[in-house]
Order: sequence, then C-alpha cells, then structure tokens
Amino acid sequence: MRGHFETVCRKDKKRVPSYQKDLKTSKKVRLVESTETKSELHTEATDSDKTYYAFYSGNKSNIITCCVGGVNQDMLVDSGADCNLITPEVWNKLKNAGVKIHSSVKGCARKLKAYGNERLLDVTGTFVADICVGRRSVKAEFFVVNGRQQCLLGDETSKQLGILKVGVDVNQVTKVMKPFSKISGIQVQIFTDPEVKPVFQPLRRIPIPLEAAVKTKLEQLLSRDIIEVKIGPTSWVSPLVVVGKTNGDVRLCLDLRRVNEAVLRERHPMPVEDEYLARLGRKMIRSKLDIREAFLQVELETESRDVTTFITSLGLFRFKRLPFGLVTAPEAFQRIMDEILTGCEGTYWYLDDVIIEGATVEEHDSRLNEVA
Repeated sequence: MRGHFETVCRKDKKRVPSYQKDLKTSKKVRLVESTETKSELHTEATDSDKTYYAFYSGNKSNIITCCVGGVNQDMLVDSGADCNLITPEVWNKLKNAGVKIHSSVKGCARKLKAYGNERLLDVTGTFVADICVGRRSVKAEFFVVNGRQQCLLGDETSKQLGILKVGVDVNQVTKVMKPFSKISGIQVQIFTDPEVKPVFQPLRRIPIPLEAAVKTKLEQLLSRDIIEVKIGPTSWVSPLVVVGKTNGDVRLCLDLRRVNEAVLRERHPMPVEDEYLARLGRKMIRSKLDIREAFLQVELETESRDVTTFITSLGLFRFKRLPFGLVTAPEAFQRIMDEILTGCEGTYWYLDDVIIEGATVEEHDSRLNEVA
C-alpha cells in the first residue's frame, strides 16, 4: 500500500507469516536513504545527520535514455535521490556491452536503506563512469544494489545534465524583423520643379531620453527595408521630427514642407465623401479592410529617393518606400488603388480603407476572396 511503512504499522506483527516477511526484502525500493559511516564523520559535523533519499513512485513517465559509459540505458529521473542506483542485472548488461568506466569498488562505505525500513540495502559495489544525455556529459558515481528496484538517476546528476531545473529562467526573445511587404510590380516616381533650389536643413536635436528609442526605430526601419543609408552627395536634406508616445515608444516623422514646395503633384482625382457614401447599397453584408501602413507598401524608384533624405545624429538616411508627409503621396496611392481594384464588383475604396459588400453571404465572400 502506498504511504504505508512497516516500522509504523499498527498491525500485529506476530500474525504476519514468516514467508511474507522474507518477501519484503524483494520489494521494489520506493525511497533510498544514504547514511555516512563513522569513518567519514570527520569531514563535516553535519554530514552524519544528513539523510539522502531516492524516491520511486512507480511512475515511468520520467524515464529517459542515457548513455552510461558508452552504453544506452533507461534511467528513471528522480528529483528526490542524491545517488544513482543500478541493478546487478543492468550492471552485468553494461559490462557485457563493453561499458567504459573510470573506476569501480566492491562494497560501499555508504549505507543505503529503504525509507521507512531499517534494513540496509545490499550494495554490492560502486563504479564511476561518464553519463551523457543529448550533448551534455558528466562524470557520475553509480551504486549497484541488489533487489528489484528501478534504475534511478539522482537529483545532482540530473541537474548537471540539464534534465532537472530549479528556478525560473527569463529568456530573452530576439524578434527578427522581416522586410515589410510591398505592392509587387509598382514603383512611384516623384517629380520636382527644377527651378526650385534644393534645401539642406540642419539636424534637429532630440531629447536625450529618446535617443535610444530613436536608434532602435531606425534599426527596425532598416531591417524592414523601408529606409536605407544615404551614401554620396545629396541635394535635399530634411530634418527628423520625433514624437513620443505614451507607451514609451516613438514615432518618426519627416518635416517635408520645404520638399513639398518643389514636388509636382499628380493631381489624380480623389473620391468625394458624399459620392463615396452614396454608392453603398442598403441591406447589404459588408466587410471593411484597412491596409496596414499603406503608403510604406509602395516602393519608390531609385531616382526619386534622394528627395526623402533626412538627417539624424547617426547619419543620413533616405526612404525606399513612399513616406508619410509627402504632398503627392495620397494621390499616388489612390491612383495605385484605382488600378488594382477597378473592376471588382461591390468594392469601394478611399486610400487605405476598402469596403466590400454583397447581397448574400455567398456573394460577399466571393467578392472578398477576389479582393484578398
């Protein structure tokens, strides 16, 4: 019975047949206690009072395959054991398989006994061998014990092998920034008035507490393929404007007012709000899509990137995508949306907002799949 110990049993021991008493010596070891001998008491005064336990509850879900001296062997990971136990049968198996050991000793100076039982376990000897699990390998001592107990892998060895862990690890997860998506096959060209003289604007200092956040933001924009380092001479240079957020993050903006004075607008017709709403039907099933960072999904032609050059304390950068704040950006993006979505029935759009409607669920889903 689990939790039942012979030494505290209230049952009359005289009524227990002698043959049952003999069978108790062959029971599986549930707990193992290790007691130092008198000759070892001089090492530390507290060693004689210390008790070592090895617990085996019969649960085999914690069994792991280890390599003991070059031979694979299943061991039960026991967080309550301070010693490693091996049965004589397993020891003979290891020797027949050519196990490599560092040393071996017959008998044992340490006394082991089952928890709740004063009878000492029969330790025939000990040996020291390398044990490895995965890529980790340590030198460990094993006790060869007679009986039908499970081969146990003790607490100390399990921790050295990294099988057992006490404490909480705080793992640092590094987020790998992938290039931001872009509309394939489309590039936007920015035209400027040649009579307008390019302007070089000086660096605007940012608050010292925001410097680290600005640096992180610039590194993210670089890794997302939104901006690039400007190399070589440049004509236009705009200052960077940093806006702090309540969550501690920052928003990077460009002061493109001087650039916008030279940019030639496309003058693409923009939808009127009243006309946009009048086209929507009644009693229709609708879905609204919002394009994430819409302008940044439009790539700029290489020749048009210099006008977006901006200056920071880390150097000069320029946009590879259509930046916010450029006077012609909304018109260019609306033109691209017109080219892409024209012909899609039941679909209406204004810049990055797209509405899809249908009279039935099937019609709505069909149109939504077409747009998506």
